[in-house]
Order: sequence, then structure tokens, then C-alpha cells
Amino acid sequence: MWNALGTQFCLELGFGVLLALAFVPKAPVGTLFYRVMGTTALLPILIGVGAPLAAGELAWSAPVVWAAALSVLPYPLYSGPVRGRRWAVALAVALLGSAVAVLLALPEVALGSGPLARLSAAGSALSTGAVAGSVGLAMVLGHWYLTVPNLAVRHLRRLNRMSMGCMILSLVFVGATCLAFRAALERAETPLLGPTGLFYLGTRAAVGLFLPLLFAAMTESSLRFGNTRSATGILYASTVLVLIGTAVSVSLQDSYGLPL
Repeated sequence: MWNALGTQFCLELGFGVLLALAFVPKAPVGTLFYRVMGTTALLPILIGVGAPLAAGELAWSAPVVWAAALSVLPYPLYSGPVRGRRWAVALAVALLGSAVAVLLALPEVALGSGPLARLSAAGSALSTGAVAGSVGLAMVLGHWYLTVPNLAVRHLRRLNRMSMGCMILSLVFVGATCLAFRAALERAETPLLGPTGLFYLGTRAAVGLFLPLLFAAMTESSLRFGNTRSATGILYASTVLVLIGTAVSVSLQDSYGLPL
């Protein structure tokens, strides 16, 4: 049986990769890079909606399916040799579709409170995907310097700084979600602010956000001296930490019903 949380995770990852791709619009990395990363965004989106459709747990008429379709249909353009305005428009449509799909996949408990609570939950879900997508794409771009040694360092620096911004936003939104839903979190069978809840929340923040943020600062320092190999190694380690933090985030949502 496919879990709705799996759909949300896949859509968040697809959204994050598409968002990160928007920050390397003019990098002369060749068609293969955009093909690989475009496909990396496409596959989780297809799995996220395709698995529940195949299992009969989601109807073709569901709004989340139509939103996801907006990310799938422009794939030949945002992942192909097309550059310039058509590429930007195709990517913008796909990005909008994936963001809406993530919001439609959120659990009802995250949408049943006031506007600020909904905003914090939505921001937490989207920023979680943005962190995973941007760090992963930055790591792949770092490896591209091995095949395109004359590639300007500014492209990787831009993406690394974008990932840092996403990590900070994720920390803010996770904290805001905890505050906005504090009453429900306190009434949970295992209160979030109890020993067990704090252990998982602390792991989520420390391993999935604080350490990658420190690693991103180290990457920035390496890139300041043009050392892309060291930066890529740091990004590789950061990607592993972010994936661990994202897994803990999924576990927390499974326990509390909120994107944390």
C-alpha cells in the first residue's frame, strides 16, 4: 500500500530540484547536465503520483494529479537543449505545478488552522524539498568541474548560497510550525517537547540543517579560492546529512501529522 507521505516526499524532492535548476540558467555545462537533473526532478514526481494512481488510491481527477502534470508536460523543454526564454517559461510552469502539488499533498491537519499556521506548514514542506534539491544539485554541479575545468566558479557559488538561504528558511519555518501547532503537539501521545520528541526534532535540526549550513559555509570558503574539488567533497557529505535530516522529517510527520 502506498503511503500519502511518500507522495508528499517525492513531490517535495521534485520541487527542490526544479527550484535549484532555476539558479543555473546560463551555466555552460552542456545538454547532458540539464537532461540528468531534469530527469532527476521528473522521476520522483512521476513516482509520487503514479504509485497511488496504479494502486487505485488516487483518482485521475484529483487536483494533485493535474498540478503534477504541469511539471511533467514541459519536461522536454526544461531538460533539453532549449535555452533562453522558452526554457525559463517551461521551468517556471513546472516549478509552479510542483509547488502547488506539494501544497495539495499536505495533510488536512496542517491546513485546518489559521492562515499563519497554514503558511508555516506550507513553507516547512517546500523549504524541506528546496534544501534537499539544492544541495544535491550543487553536489552534481561540483562534479561537472571535472569534465568542464574552465567552468566559472560563480555558478557553483550561486547555487551554494541559494542552498544556504533555503536551510535558514527551513529552520525558520520548522520553528514557526512548532509554535503555530504547539497545542496539538503537546497533546500528542508522544509530546514533541518530551524527551523522545526533542531527540528526533534535535536530530532533524542539527543533522539535517545546522551541520549542512556549516558545511555550506565551508564550501563557500573553498570556492573563494577556486577549490572546486574540496567544495564538491564537502557538498557530498552535506548531501548525506540532508538526506538523513529529510528522513527524520518524514518520520516526524508520520508521528505528528505536520511537516517539520
